[in-house]
Amino acid sequence: MSEPIIFTIKDIVNIIRARQKNEFDANIAVTGSRGDGKSSCIFKILSRFKVFDPWKHQAYSRDEVIKLLTSQKYGLCWDDEAINSGYKRDFQNRAQQEMIKFLTAYRDNFNVFASAIPNFFSLDKDLRDLYFIHLFVAERGVVHVHMPIQGRIYSQDRWDAAYNAKVEAKWAARMKANPNFKPPYHKLTTFRGYLFFNDLTDKQKELYKKVKFEKRKLAFEHTDIKTTNTELTFVDKMVKGLIEGRITDKDFILNSCLLEGKKYSSEITKISRKLKDEGHGTINDLLGSRFKKKETKQENKVQSLIPV
Repeated sequence: MSEPIIFTIKDIVNIIRARQKNEFDANIAVTGSRGDGKSSCIFKILSRFKVFDPWKHQAYSRDEVIKLLTSQKYGLCWDDEAINSGYKRDFQNRAQQEMIKFLTAYRDNFNVFASAIPNFFSLDKDLRDLYFIHLFVAERGVVHVHMPIQGRIYSQDRWDAAYNAKVEAKWAARMKANPNFKPPYHKLTTFRGYLFFNDLTDKQKELYKKVKFEKRKLAFEHTDIKTTNTELTFVDKMVKGLIEGRITDKDFILNSCLLEGKKYSSEITKISRKLKDEGHGTINDLLGSRFKKKETKQENKVQSLIPV
């Protein structure tokens, strides 16, 4: 394989503009750990566009994202906390399905849609496939640039997730044996090169933080109003009860599934995923690992009574 390309912010911007010129949308996923600079990376990219206005384009609610996608042409939309605007791992999640629908239906508006996401592969496959570039912020100022594989006829996975996961698993084993081992990232099939960028200026940081504070506050207030006026789903009720400490063991969830005719194993998976996506850890993190053995025996006992 040839040497990895060293990208600049200008290069990424030129790639985006070329897509728009050729009448393609430009959906960008920027991932990485909290505090590593996902938002800084997006800000640096979008600030190269003359129309960029954080007060308009920096969004913190699903409704605002949809408004930007549907009302603009060749415009910008920055979903700064995408996991809060409908991106859930549960493929049946209505918000995610509607987001996929809007991104697909309005792709001929040729907008730049940038999403800040903790984990790219926590997204549903249909949603991942709508992105043309994945920027993984490995550390502050250092980004791994990934692009989907083109031209395959039989493979349905444009991001080659299964193969690349095996490669990373081998690296993890080698790093365990040798802490000095440096993973050869260029061997990942979607890897295209590195992007290096400087930190935001003090003025940019101040503007970003101000917009984030004001708009996120409004988004949360709006969400709270909508939640009080909308009946919670079964999973939402269980998650809310776990977070608030009203559900203190898994017996309650098992009995609730039995009463409502739901399959325990399916519902517990959805609850676990929702907790993880919203940053609350796992059910066992909230309740304690002492319930794990008890759960297995109880699940076997009631599973035959619950309709599939």
